[in-house]
Amino acid sequence: MFGGGTDHPKWFRENGGSVVSFSINKYCYINLRELPPFFSHKFRVVYSRVEVTQKAEDILHPAVRKAFTKYANNLKLELHHHGDLPAQSGVGSSSAFAVGLLKSLFAINKLKIDNVEIAKEAIIFEQKDLSETVGSQDQIACAVGGINHIEFQRDELWKINKINLADKGVEDLESRIVLIYTGIPRLSSDISGGLLDKLETKSKLMVRTKELAEEFNQILLNNTDLNYVTDMLKESWEIKKKLNPYSVTDTLENFYQMGIRKGAKAGKILGAGGGGFFLFWVEPNSRENFIKSMSSFVHVPVKIDFEGCTQVL
Repeated sequence: MFGGGTDHPKWFRENGGSVVSFSINKYCYINLRELPPFFSHKFRVVYSRVEVTQKAEDILHPAVRKAFTKYANNLKLELHHHGDLPAQSGVGSSSAFAVGLLKSLFAINKLKIDNVEIAKEAIIFEQKDLSETVGSQDQIACAVGGINHIEFQRDELWKINKINLADKGVEDLESRIVLIYTGIPRLSSDISGGLLDKLETKSKLMVRTKELAEEFNQILLNNTDLNYVTDMLKESWEIKKKLNPYSVTDTLENFYQMGIRKGAKAGKILGAGGGGFFLFWVEPNSRENFIKSMSSFVHVPVKIDFEGCTQVL
């Protein structure tokens, strides 16, 4: 919801960061098994394509190739992936995949690891092993679930502060959120480069981004009227446009303005921006009319999910 960008190591190593986010009930499913010995191939990977190889290094899928090489090069494995939401859409699908993939590999290696440690592994995996220009919040959200205020410290440590709302508070938050897909795919790593370029000149905007996250955290903790969030989201939208020229294109600005004309109070492009999903902030009593008015686009109903990454053996 707030604080995106301050979770990039390039920023928080020097300045600290603050994010308030929540996980949603849309999932990435990883099915991983050891292959029986009578299969001639060593690896089979099934996603939008099917790969069969003898070496992990020959797998085309970059995350699977690196993960199998790092964690399971001595095993014969078959992996199937299914996702509820499209890739490259701003809702953390790549981090969900990384978290699920690593948890599966730890499980098949019979290694116990909790979800906080999985989040740490996934951050290292995406940022260092895959050399992706990504932040550190999605991996945590996917791993631990729930509503969280995440503080990123200068020493690269981070702290999860769980926000435990009563059922009515959760329902109130959910009733104001409408997720609409723009239909525009993009690579988060490519878009994030625009944010990190000349980052030292954007310090005031980044500090204000961090402050908005901390203000939203207090609103939730103190059960303050959520109507205050409207102006905060409007301010955040203007800041995002100034921070990264690639984040909000003319097409996305027009999409935002269309949502406002059709009844939304405010909105934000999720993730790095450039495309993917929009979160619109609406009055609960006008929610259904707004959804109907946006019927030419894909609306994805969501609830907040508190379970985090799980496994079934």
